[in-house]
Amino acid sequence: MTTNNGSINISKTTAGNNTCDLKCAYSFDYPETNLVATNNGSMILFRFDNSTKPPVVYNEKKYSLESMILFSPSIHYFNGAQSSAELIIVHKPVLGGNQLYVCLPISKSNDTNDASSLVTELIQNVANNAPAKSETTNINITNFTLNSIVPKQPFYNYTEANVDYIIFDIFDAINLNSTTITSLQQIIKPFPLPTPGTNLFYNKNGPNQSKIGDGIYIKCKPTGSSTEEVPVEYSKNKPSYNIFSTSIEDVIKIILQVLFAIIIFVVVIFIFSRITNVPLFSNMITFIRGLFG
Repeated sequence: MTTNNGSINISKTTAGNNTCDLKCAYSFDYPETNLVATNNGSMILFRFDNSTKPPVVYNEKKYSLESMILFSPSIHYFNGAQSSAELIIVHKPVLGGNQLYVCLPISKSNDTNDASSLVTELIQNVANNAPAKSETTNINITNFTLNSIVPKQPFYNYTEANVDYIIFDIFDAINLNSTTITSLQQIIKPFPLPTPGTNLFYNKNGPNQSKIGDGIYIKCKPTGSSTEEVPVEYSKNKPSYNIFSTSIEDVIKIILQVLFAIIIFVVVIFIFSRITNVPLFSNMITFIRGLFG
């Protein structure tokens, strides 16, 4: 289901019974960082100064943090209507593949929280220091991290034009008061960007801190199918006989077994020597010749 301008409609009705809890698994641990904000006239672009470690695992792939974009109003439609604004976190894959956009709707409300305070501070910094197009400002907020902004709630997912989208529900939006929304709309203009996605899925588990184990292939069925398929391929560990990849306990066992075999060998030769009255060395040669014909 799409809206009048051809954009996908983010709602449970659109997703239907299409679930994607495993293939759409999203884990994150974003670092503390400062930001550089640029007013592009129709959006605010934020870049991060701390992206040394990939902070995201999505569908078993690692992603690094690239940028963050703020639009007003939103580019996505939620239950048929745009929200007051939308914050999109852009990630790039470490080893190739689709980009990942994590999209957070922003609503006008006086019911605020920690995420509301942080986003309000971002907007106020830009409004005060870079209100015109092409202006840039540094933003230093103590202990700022996206961990405090991204909801730990269920989300929607779709793929379009080599981009995987994660979109949180309008009911889990970041709330900003009317003064902050007005300030934002005074410094950037609307940017009507259609989002013509198809095959919307729903992840009821939301983000987590654990990645799916290796060797499992997950497949999501397209629209019209009820649920995703679960693990169909497993990689089993094969035994290794390389002593350098064996644990210390196993190495000790091998050494003891070898020593025990040597002792048994010597005892057998000694007994054989006493019985035949032949010197021990000669008996060892005779014994070895007997073994090998």
